[in-house]
Order: sequence, then structure tokens, then C-alpha cells
Amino acid sequence: MNLHRHLPTLFFLIVSAPLALPATERSWTNSSGKSIVATLVEISGDKAVLQMSGKNFEVPIATLSPDDQKFIAEWKKSDMTDSSGDSAVKPNWDDPWPSLVSVDIDQAIEVIKEDEAAKEYIYASPHYEFICDVKLNTSVVKRFSLLFEATNQVCRELPLGMAKPFRKERHKIHLFETREAYIDKGGPPESAGVYISRGGEGDILVPLTSLGVKKVGSNYSVDYDKENTTLSHEIAHQLTDVEYFAPGSRGWFTEGMAEYIANSGYRSGKFDIDDLGRLKARVTAYGEDGNGGRALGENINAPDLQRFFTQDYESFLANAQLSYGLAGLIVYYYFHMDGEKDAANIKAFLKALKEEKTAPELFEPLLAGRSWDEMEADITQGWRSRGVRINFN
Repeated sequence: MNLHRHLPTLFFLIVSAPLALPATERSWTNSSGKSIVATLVEISGDKAVLQMSGKNFEVPIATLSPDDQKFIAEWKKSDMTDSSGDSAVKPNWDDPWPSLVSVDIDQAIEVIKEDEAAKEYIYASPHYEFICDVKLNTSVVKRFSLLFEATNQVCRELPLGMAKPFRKERHKIHLFETREAYIDKGGPPESAGVYISRGGEGDILVPLTSLGVKKVGSNYSVDYDKENTTLSHEIAHQLTDVEYFAPGSRGWFTEGMAEYIANSGYRSGKFDIDDLGRLKARVTAYGEDGNGGRALGENINAPDLQRFFTQDYESFLANAQLSYGLAGLIVYYYFHMDGEKDAANIKAFLKALKEEKTAPELFEPLLAGRSWDEMEADITQGWRSRGVRINFN
């Protein structure tokens, strides 16, 4: 299955989650024309929490005037910055590399909306909103939400400077009862799920069957033997900062990092980041248990490294099996084998992306004084010791 496509945006929704940066006092008007003077203190689901005379009142956002709704939308965007102008989100650059990442399997699931007439049912875990076209039990949502929450936690704990995993807004996941409905909304026919992006923001579309959710009578349950872990690749894309999709990074790094995360040995809310065997099997053979591997073998003929890093995304996708597999191996090399094995060079590269540097200056941190030929030789040597030969041409 090809899970790794980026398509034109089909959905672009303002997400709703608890926010806590107070706005200034202003006048608010509802659809009936009545006005009050109050302070916006929080967004909770589809309601604005307004403070007046020291008391908080929840007001449905849909009942407010267009100007008020626009103010709320802009306030959400500005929540990434505090009142002093400093970033409210503190990217993680300095934590030690994680080994085992896990989340609470007993996390609460919030029912935000169940509208049978509109066929819209919204459930929320701590960092996600699941928008579904059928009603689900919260126990079912809790089961599959673990994959999303655990992937989010991995992106928080990897010291790669990403801000998106830490934002206060919940990320949107659109779920569909049937594959036909999924395809109708833009899901690739042969895929298990897709991240649809525009300008670094976007939603994930997933048919319920990909999450192991099946209908039993009039209800739904989770097939415990069909837990789909490859969706974490698409979840990782949703959490990746937009700067990392710039030319010189989009493709080899963005897809390689997603491959690294997706093949880190997930099970029941836990990722085993030290599980190299799973990634190696994914790239060289047919994956764990013969499921979904790249089948490149242990002697891989690779393109020139500089050309591989600087090619456009369409060229990257033209030979997808090789490109995704090689990207996963190279990213793993920079995370665990390069230099002092502290990921210092790849971190410096990512900081250069944040500073909007472009080639050739962009690649100086990765090369770290080496020529491109010397860099190829180091990557080849690093993987040879682990049973994989990469032959750069």
C-alpha cells in the first residue's frame, strides 16, 4: 500500500481545543444582536469561554457574529506566541534520545459531538479530534487513539526541535465507515490512510477498516489482531514542522523520519525506538512478518547522495520503493551512527532549515567538513557493520 502521498487539500478546518492565553476585553455580539463586554479566556471544543465580572460563561462559537468568529480564529493562530512575544511552544533540542516511548492506555476520551442527523460524530483524545461519519463507543476510540497519541509522544521526545507536536490545538483526524466514503473525500484507493497538507497544515483521512474497527451487529469493535501501525508514518507528517518540508529536506528527510518512526516497534501505546530490526526488515525484505516491506535486499544500489538530497519531490516519488527505503536508512544513520553518535549534525541541519538557509550552505552541517564522496563512504561504512551494503553511484 502507498501510504505516503501528499495531495491537494480537501479539508482545511479550524481545529478546536482548550487554549489558555487570555485576550483583551472587547464587545461580543450574538446572532440575535445582543452584545456584552467580556474577555475571551479559552476555547473548549466548539464553545468560547468568555469572562465577565469575574465569572466564566461558555458560548457556542456558531452563535457569535462573523466578526467575533474571525477574532477567535485569529486568536487561535496567535496562541503560539505569549504576550511578551516569546514562543509559547518550546521545541525539544536537548533531551536525551528516547529508547521506549509510551502513553497512558487509560486516557480519557471526550465526546464533543454526536449529531445523527448530520452524520457527524466527534471524539477527542488529549491531542486529537476524531471526526467520524458513524457513532462509536468511547472504548473503541480509546483503543485506536493510542496509536495517534503514542506517535505524538514520540515526536515530542525526539530532540529534533519540532514545535507542532506541542501545540495546544488538537490535530484533526477524519474517519470513514467505508472505504468508498474515504476515497470519495480524496483518499488514495490503495492506501490505508493519507495526510493531506496545505502550507504545512492539514488533516489525516483514514477508513475505519485501517484502524481495525469492524461492525458487529449494530455496534463497532476493534479487531485486536489488525492494529495498523503503518499509519504512524502519516501521523508523523502531520506533526512535522513546515520548515522541514523545504527543498533539500522534503523527500529524504521528511519521508525518512516518518519511516523511522513508523518502524520503531509499536504495540499497544508503546514505541520501541531501539528496534533497528524492524526498520531493516522493512527496507531490505518484505517487512515484519512479510507485510509491506520495500524488498531492496541487503545490497542496495543508490543514486548519488547529493543528487538524492537535492532532487524535487516528484523525482523522489518516481522510484518510491528505493527512495523511501534509502531515506529511512540515511535518517537512521544521521540519528545514530554519524559523528559522535549524538545526532549533532542532523540537528544543526534542521536548525539551518529553521533559519531558511538553502543549498549549498544548508548542507554544510551534515557534511561537517566532509566532501560528498566522503559522506557517502561514511554512510556505507555505518550500514555495512549492520549487514546492509549501500552502493552510491
